[in-house]
Amino acid sequence: MKFSRMFSMAKKDVVIITRSSFFLYMVAMPIVMSLVLTAVLGSVGTARPTLAVYGEGELISILEEEPSLNVTIFSSEESLREAVLEGEYDGGLLVSPTPKLLISGKSLLNERVTIGATLANAFREVSGKEETILFETKVIGTEGYPWKVRFVPFLTIIAVLVAGMIISASLIEEREKKTLNAVLVTPITPLEVITAKALFGLFLGLILGTIILVLNGALTSGFLLIMLFLILGTTFTVALGLMAGVVMDNITDLITRIKIFGLILYFPAFVIMFPQIPQWLGKFFPTYYFIDPIFSITQKGAGWSDVWWKAVVLLACDVVVLALAAKVLKKRMLGKKIKA
Repeated sequence: MKFSRMFSMAKKDVVIITRSSFFLYMVAMPIVMSLVLTAVLGSVGTARPTLAVYGEGELISILEEEPSLNVTIFSSEESLREAVLEGEYDGGLLVSPTPKLLISGKSLLNERVTIGATLANAFREVSGKEETILFETKVIGTEGYPWKVRFVPFLTIIAVLVAGMIISASLIEEREKKTLNAVLVTPITPLEVITAKALFGLFLGLILGTIILVLNGALTSGFLLIMLFLILGTTFTVALGLMAGVVMDNITDLITRIKIFGLILYFPAFVIMFPQIPQWLGKFFPTYYFIDPIFSITQKGAGWSDVWWKAVVLLACDVVVLALAAKVLKKRMLGKKIKA
């Protein structure tokens, strides 16, 4: 395979996307949806964490001057506990007699991390010592996530599916206009054409997925681990896109099939969005092993030891789908009729 020929093929796909309103709409759709939901539900992870404080002393003055927190002083311990329990504040600090931090079950991971780190620095400043400060921490209230967080998996799946759909639409359009036949007359090989389209789809999916996570403030920790699952998840959708681009007769057929079978791919996001649905149901769908780890990493602080087996399952799904895509593409190249 020659890189220069594959680069020229990918460049041609970029030109097609920028000139086609249909392709531009698909690329812009997840970004616009994210911006609209952010405007309606509020931004995720950009506002300062809120901390309720009860007590007195130098620590209170330090926290009031802290730019990373929005601090409110309470006049009683009871009112502070009630406010944190109801989720009105991300955390509540009882200064005396023994420092105790109450964390709202509705608070987000990045908010908890910010509060903990800020309080540790404040305690060190008061004590004049550099060693690690330990204080009692307790989560109160029902654990849960606001709508603005539960929408992120749905938007991320849309982003990577768009990459696969664009690959499908690109192949179908080139078959209909006979431009693919013209391309194959040139020195470029069929393998190079498919590889170029797959790599372009992977790149597009990674860019869109990253943009969605950044816009929603979800790309705060575990960057490399998140990128791993984005790559594996996008590879899955791109392989599906390659198969669909070969099997489907036209764009209308492609859109119709996506509407019919889309629920299979979107279902794990609905499981996260609606906790009332039994969570174990999502494990029967391949996209669960892509979206659940990202949600766990960004919102629960999960590490490699928590999600490694999901990466293995997703990799196995990728291998199976890529093998099927290779088989379908080989038949097409041999001129065989493929039934959708």
